[in-house]
Amino acid sequence: MALDPVTAQINDLVQSVRKDAPPLTVSAVREGWAQLIGQVGTTETQCKVESIAVGELPALSFTPPSCDDGLVVWFHGGGWVIGSPSTAVNEVDRLAVAARCRVISVDYRLAPEHPFPASQQDGVASAAWCLEHAAELDADPRCVAVGGDSAGGNLAAVAAQRVPGLCAQVLVYPGCDLSAERRAHFDHAEGYLLDADGIEFFFQQVGDADLHDPLVSPMFADRATLAASPPALVITAEYDPLRVECGEYAAKLRAAGVTVDELHFDRQMHGFFSMPEVLEDARIAVERAASFLDDQFTIAKGSTL
Repeated sequence: MALDPVTAQINDLVQSVRKDAPPLTVSAVREGWAQLIGQVGTTETQCKVESIAVGELPALSFTPPSCDDGLVVWFHGGGWVIGSPSTAVNEVDRLAVAARCRVISVDYRLAPEHPFPASQQDGVASAAWCLEHAAELDADPRCVAVGGDSAGGNLAAVAAQRVPGLCAQVLVYPGCDLSAERRAHFDHAEGYLLDADGIEFFFQQVGDADLHDPLVSPMFADRATLAASPPALVITAEYDPLRVECGEYAAKLRAAGVTVDELHFDRQMHGFFSMPEVLEDARIAVERAASFLDDQFTIAKGSTL
């Protein structure tokens, strides 16, 4: 199926900028992503947004007007190199409102200033900190979840494997297998927002790592670790190089006995979830993620659905 018309317009804009752009630099890519989000997003929020500290990490806290006692620890996307809680405001604000829960968007360390596995370590540490301090954050300790998109989905998956007690994970087109073997066989890696050149650029920044280590590639976790992970929602897009590995990771979780919901969007590309102000599918994805979280919060408290 062809790209959604609005998504195609956004992609055409990205490609036109790339065509005449100088060689990629970290600062230019960071600025380019911030500018794109500025063009397709809004600075208005429905939530009360506050700067807080999550252990030693800065974060933005989103509290919706109607708030129950669930808590989501959210990790923004950006290849572990770009992005910030500020560029993730639109989806996080909508998710908090729809799920009626507080969402804490973590400003984890980025490469190349902080190479692998700094971001993964921050993801695990911040999820553990929020779980330990749930009561101070006005949340029920039984109702703490993690989530994220792209690189943030990778951090959420890693945290879900390593922090016992989490009740759910929302993985939006997560990076699950970072190995060179996987990257050599990507589909839809040319002509879209996330392309082969961009992927390799990110990997040039992140430094040396054993890319088969589950701390970096959650796909390689053993069955017992997978089985101990909380219920998952895995969201995928048709024109996304990561689509196949996301499906494989969902299947591995399910084979290990984990409850997994999968939500796939034809006609969408990697990055669409970050654009709910202009993409209907992004709004649907956020609403479905909120519904999943609401269900898992209810189950965690032992209520009957």
